[in-house]
Amino acid sequence: MSTHQFHTDAIRGMRVASRDASHAIGASEKAQRFGEAMRLMEDGRWRQAFAHLAELADAGQPQAARIALLLVRRGTLLFGGTFNASAQQRASWQRASD
Repeated sequence: MSTHQFHTDAIRGMRVASRDASHAIGASEKAQRFGEAMRLMEDGRWRQAFAHLAELADAGQPQAARIALLLVRRGTLLFGGTFNASAQQRASWQRASD
């Protein structure tokens, strides 16, 4: 599988149930993407960080799910922006973060 195809598949994983998405991203890739999301947050690049975190949260990564939920729930107050997730995503992320 090419790198481009891998990333395309991972992005598609955002649109399916987390049990399906978890197969699109391996453990080492999850750790790398989480680290990148944290670097983006440190740089104040909230939207890009949220995109990484949402993808990881959809794949069931607990830390990413907690932070993504924080951005959705408190993003306007804390980060000056609105971050959207579907009701299904929010419920899935809550389960992953519990």
